[in-house]
Amino acid sequence: MDSQRIVFWRGCTLRNLAPDTIPKIEEIFRKAGIDILMIDDEKCCGYPLLLAGYEKQFRECASRVIELFRNTDYSLIVTHCPGCLRTFTQLYPKNGFRPLRVLHTTQFILQLIDRGALKLGKSLSMKVTYHDPCDLGRHMGIFNEPRNLIKIVPGVSLIELPEISMGRYSRCCGGGGLLRLVIPPLASQIAVDRIIEDIASMGVQTVVTACPTCVKTLRDAASVAESIYGISIEVLDIVDLIYTALG
Repeated sequence: MDSQRIVFWRGCTLRNLAPDTIPKIEEIFRKAGIDILMIDDEKCCGYPLLLAGYEKQFRECASRVIELFRNTDYSLIVTHCPGCLRTFTQLYPKNGFRPLRVLHTTQFILQLIDRGALKLGKSLSMKVTYHDPCDLGRHMGIFNEPRNLIKIVPGVSLIELPEISMGRYSRCCGGGGLLRLVIPPLASQIAVDRIIEDIASMGVQTVVTACPTCVKTLRDAASVAESIYGISIEVLDIVDLIYTALG
């Protein structure tokens, strides 16, 4: 893995709404001895266009992204955006483009830990639950890696949600499928329901997720839940958990 040329694909949400997460990911990779390349002229993967029904524009966008990678010396792409991951591996091939070799950050970081390249030395003493992002879980089938990563963090106890609201049956955070843009009140209500009905009764102070869109949506909902219902739930990106545990 040391000889691999790793491209870290940030994605629109991370670049625009959660830029503070990017240097944390860089530091995690640096601690593991991984040199990463970030493409200055990074484009949108095109996923929102496809969701909105603009298939021609999606293919045009995909062509530009493919060209970017064609001109880049890399062997592996790592992204933290489940939507980008799904687009690169599933939706590009369905639209006539070759699939790209991509891993989600949780998959890659878990590999680094398993091979001893990354060590988590700080105990956090937390009880958390995990929210499955729709694209990462239901669409990509990536359920175990984020959970295994959480379990590795010293002092962190993972308490699973009831089976009817986790994994394949996990309630959407409300931010998926452009709903947050098209019908904001409905998206907000779904997110608040997720906090109030599913998470608040679990006896945890923190919900961890592995998608920047879910983080943003659930944090907004947690703020509403605290101001209206007096329920205090912290929302963390799984990257925050790993970064803090580096010690």
